[in-house]
Amino acid sequence: MQLLLSRRSFVRSAGIGAGVAATGLTNAVVAAAPPIARRAPGLPDAASIAATDPAMLSAVEAASLLQARKLHPVELLDACIERSSAFDGATRVWVRTYPELAHEQAERAADRLAAGNAPLICGLPIAVKDLYAVAGLPLTASSRILDGNIAAGDSTVWRRLRDSGAVLLGHVHNDEFAIMTDTLQVGNPWHIDESVGGSSGGSAAALAARFAPLSIGTDTGGSLRIPASRCGVSAIKPTFGRCSKYGIIPVVWTRDHPGPLGRSIADASLLLSYMTGADAFDPVTAIAPPVPDGGFPIAAVGGDKPLAGKRLGVPREVTERLPAALATLFARFLDLFTALGGETRDVTMPAEPEGLLSKDAVEVGLYHRQWADRLSSYQPPTAAIVGMGLAALASPAVDWWQLARARASYQRDYNRMLEDSRLDAVVLPGAITDGLPRRTAAAVSILGASTVPFAWANYTGVPVLSLPAERSAVTGLPFGVQLGGRPWAEAELIAIGLELQAAAPVWRDIPPLSPNARALPQVSVCAPGPGPDPTNTGAAAPSFSFVPTTSTAPI
Repeated sequence: MQLLLSRRSFVRSAGIGAGVAATGLTNAVVAAAPPIARRAPGLPDAASIAATDPAMLSAVEAASLLQARKLHPVELLDACIERSSAFDGATRVWVRTYPELAHEQAERAADRLAAGNAPLICGLPIAVKDLYAVAGLPLTASSRILDGNIAAGDSTVWRRLRDSGAVLLGHVHNDEFAIMTDTLQVGNPWHIDESVGGSSGGSAAALAARFAPLSIGTDTGGSLRIPASRCGVSAIKPTFGRCSKYGIIPVVWTRDHPGPLGRSIADASLLLSYMTGADAFDPVTAIAPPVPDGGFPIAAVGGDKPLAGKRLGVPREVTERLPAALATLFARFLDLFTALGGETRDVTMPAEPEGLLSKDAVEVGLYHRQWADRLSSYQPPTAAIVGMGLAALASPAVDWWQLARARASYQRDYNRMLEDSRLDAVVLPGAITDGLPRRTAAAVSILGASTVPFAWANYTGVPVLSLPAERSAVTGLPFGVQLGGRPWAEAELIAIGLELQAAAPVWRDIPPLSPNARALPQVSVCAPGPGPDPTNTGAAAPSFSFVPTTSTAPI
């Protein structure tokens, strides 16, 4: 891999000594480069990283090489674009790519890295779910409804990532308006005919296929955790309010969670550190505690029993429904936890209050009523859900407030379960079926019954990790688990995930994806839409919201 030099530095350096060739990195050029940066805390030693294709690097590996100036951001970006072009004909994760903008951002990242004070995320390419607004670029939510829509501004999350030097590779597919729990237009890199889950299916598939080292998605009812499990990657659904929702097309304002995905929890944790912070446009973010000094952890502590004293709750009423192959993988995951010093306890999750889904329907209707005269332009399953939402707008306001109170009570019940059993986290499967063929997948609505518990984490607002836990001996497909903790306790939860992945790095498995070339759809920046919301739609959130609490007091 080449030594990191901005092209401007390279040109300047090329004239300092006789015999300096413009086509190579001679001793004179190396001598003219800025001094090599010290190893950043938590990153692997750059000298220990061996890779011939930068696209195969994890995010923390790539960050280490970028910080040490042993890898140029443009080299990493080009490797991701080349791999996407060679393989995305089968997966079709990209809605649009932005090579011109991305190369400009990569060059700017190189300048910051050369100066020696760049954030750890600087220079890393990111795949962005087609819900996040980026000024002057299309934003379509993977729907015909928004054909031709141009974002009026930046979502807060993307603005923070951009300002930290991240590189926008492109927007990836989600289910239409992220309403369903599948992304049928995207093929699973592990088996193209299998479902990637949803709604952040493109975000997870892009990681598994090694098209990008990082991606961002959202989770309203499992939309980060389902695809992470089916694609064998890692994700973090943060506490509600940890990341701003401003400038993101909503599904349900009061339980939408922006969140990071990475191949490993270390990767996702690195990304999360740069997504967070108070935002006046999303007032719930003001109550979030500060991110730990230095960011969320990205390296395991290690040792013989690093999880000694940690207790994990296991809801057997859920795990007993697993098919044999997945039950074996789940049992192995629990065995790993105890082998590292942890303890498991059987628990019963609190029952979700009846009627919560009808409250969600009101929020769906409130957003989509701006296209009430265009129901035929939606895909049929989406149209049915939007129709339900529009009908729910006629329900009495008192019903909504009663359900909001029931949700607050439910969150406290969850907190009390953790406290009474002295738990650090609970663990649930990330899937109940061993694979799900795309041709037969009936996308399950966030407003309908689900065979896998996911909404518990959105109603409580607590942080959850999605961790790959090996692959099925029957289908060869990945299987993941959910690890849920206490409100605002991302750092403690991530620390557990880091130890588990250090002991069993199954996230390093690479899917057997065959080459299938595709001319990637490319778009350049144009004039922003009129707004005023960054999404250029009526996406502004109401002034009321759910607020997470650590209280265990009954209501």
